[in-house]
Amino acid sequence: MIFRERRLHSPIDDGRRVSAPGVPPVGRAAASSGAGADAPKAVGPILTAEHALTLLPGMEAVLGSIFRDVDRAERRVDIETYIYRDDLLGRSFAEVMGRAAARGVRTRLLYDPLGSNETDTPFFEELRRRGVEVRAYRPMAIALGRGGLLPRDHSRVIVIDEFAYTGGAAWGDEWLPERRGGEGWHDVCMRIEGPCVGDFAYLFEQRWREADGEGGGLRDYATGRKYPDLELVADTPDDNARVYARYREAIRRSRERVWIENAYFFPPSGMLKDLVDAARRGVDVQIILPGQTDLPIIQRAARAEHAAWLDRGFALFEYQRDVMHSKFALVDGDWCTIGTFNANPSSLSAVNEVNLFVFDPEFVARVADLFSRDRADSRPVTRGTLAARSLPDKAIDWLAHGALSLLDALVKTSPD
Repeated sequence: MIFRERRLHSPIDDGRRVSAPGVPPVGRAAASSGAGADAPKAVGPILTAEHALTLLPGMEAVLGSIFRDVDRAERRVDIETYIYRDDLLGRSFAEVMGRAAARGVRTRLLYDPLGSNETDTPFFEELRRRGVEVRAYRPMAIALGRGGLLPRDHSRVIVIDEFAYTGGAAWGDEWLPERRGGEGWHDVCMRIEGPCVGDFAYLFEQRWREADGEGGGLRDYATGRKYPDLELVADTPDDNARVYARYREAIRRSRERVWIENAYFFPPSGMLKDLVDAARRGVDVQIILPGQTDLPIIQRAARAEHAAWLDRGFALFEYQRDVMHSKFALVDGDWCTIGTFNANPSSLSAVNEVNLFVFDPEFVARVADLFSRDRADSRPVTRGTLAARSLPDKAIDWLAHGALSLLDALVKTSPD
């Protein structure tokens, strides 16, 4: 079993531009330096069997699209997010939401109080005074009254009139491009137009009711085979693990490639076994990992396994340009997913997640192009780079690995 194999490796032998309305303006220094001039841009939507799908390959594209849609909204603006900060990006988007509410648009913000713990209550009270409906998802009193603080709401669901969005981005200066005064994190989202927007709206209403304990028990949501071109899947941490199951199903049937870009990649035992089996079949397994991270425990735990992954045929890359926060994957030429799922045990044990799975070859090809571009901005992980790590670094890697492996053992992620 892969989980047992994890414990057999020693730390000693692993040597083996124009702004959309409300978007923070470009600072003079950043503009004069040309920073961000090569930022990837969204191109026109792909028309699938029933939807129009737009890939948003970086935060310039993500923020430009969302700010424009909110500024044009006529009926509804619904935002569900894990993180909302009182900073430059958070205040800029609050201004746009406030303007929408002032012209009669029903505007709602659902945030997680743990992910947004740095944001003080007066910030949200000011939003309410401006006409924005605001709820915290299962705050302490409600969460404890229902048995515990978990799950937290890690989902990102945005519904603006006839459009929906999902992906890894949230509302904090981490995601604001450097040339606009932020930290320049790299993230990927997508915009959806078509009947599935109604499912996004339904999912938002479900989580909105759960936030105050009105919706009964926490529930998963999946569109199943309702649409031929895509499936929306949202899950809570229970035995079903629907998003995780969709990943595993796709990896198991892969014949040509499995390409994964994930900010917090430490795959549960079952997924790891599927990836090993795929590589053994001759499938091209490539993983883009963060070179810089805000959660070093996960990066270190994964690095403890890099040598074993290379031995099993994986190609590994560490993204170098910025902090990488994206979470997407593609399998062969007919399957891809973009969403919030962090491929590690905490996604299964502690949080709500949401992913959109797309089965349109043209859209998958566009996602593959993005993966290739990000790979070009990455450094390959090799035996040489692993050997260059110091012995203290390797020891810390294995301490982190032990902690994550214990969580993996406690979560029901059987490799069978």
